[in-house]
Amino acid sequence: MKRFILIIYFVGITSRAITSQEAYLKAESYEKQGNIKKALFWYKKSATIRLKKIKQIRVLEKSELIKKKKKKGLLLPFEPYKTNYILLGTYDSVKHSDRKQFETKFQISIKKKLFSNLFGFENQLYFGYTQKSFWQTAEKSSPFRETNYAPELFLNIPNSKKNSTLKSYKVGLLHESNGRDGIYSRSWNRVYIQAIFKYKNISILPRAWYRIPERDKTSPLDANGDDNPDIWNYLGYGDLKIVLPYKKNMFSLTLRDNLRTSNNKGSLLFDWSFPVTKSNIYLYLQVFSGYGESLIDYNIRNNKIGIGFAISR
Repeated sequence: MKRFILIIYFVGITSRAITSQEAYLKAESYEKQGNIKKALFWYKKSATIRLKKIKQIRVLEKSELIKKKKKKGLLLPFEPYKTNYILLGTYDSVKHSDRKQFETKFQISIKKKLFSNLFGFENQLYFGYTQKSFWQTAEKSSPFRETNYAPELFLNIPNSKKNSTLKSYKVGLLHESNGRDGIYSRSWNRVYIQAIFKYKNISILPRAWYRIPERDKTSPLDANGDDNPDIWNYLGYGDLKIVLPYKKNMFSLTLRDNLRTSNNKGSLLFDWSFPVTKSNIYLYLQVFSGYGESLIDYNIRNNKIGIGFAISR
């Protein structure tokens, strides 16, 4: 019985794979004995085992990383695009007969990369979606006064000159509508080009657009005609955005103008955000003055200030 146990123990010892450390100790022992040939064999064996172990670890790490990416992709296939925020309270100094001056406003904005390196160039094609809602929380029934939907396709083209202040171009096709019908329907389609400049820590983003023409309505209830043929008189042909990060703050100013000396129309949008938690929650302040805060108000002036929270900026 004792002999059988010893045989089992011996087989277990000899069948167990030797470790890199054990091989190294054997090499040292042979070196001390002056047996250089065996010492070199076991030094090489130790290094081989160690390299094999490192490769196995790297393969496992890569496998885990791929799993995490796949899991993340399934749970969160989109990434933030424009600022995602909720203004718990906004106040409009201009009185309107169809609404309360106090309301809640929020925006959801996401994007998804569709393709990279189209036609052999270093670019990325994205699908973007932005939804902006105006919620009359001061009313008893708290109705949604207006919601604007803006899906778009855009191509981001980096500038090959790395030291240039011009970092990239953006070319897009943008649809915007409010999903309503009849006399309250508003929509337009644009193609645009935007340049992204960066000087030190200031980003400057001028954008120009062209409105895709639509036929005139045969009647106010015509569902297929132009809902707002004079929208360019108020929203113009482009805008300019300036972004300035300062310490933990982020300041942003967006200007829009119809570039007319007479009957001049435009708007100013100012944003400020500041982190209040470590999990990307920001205190968010927004000031708007001018035309076009929403599509239903494209030809109505608003002067609003609001405060709330943002989860991206």
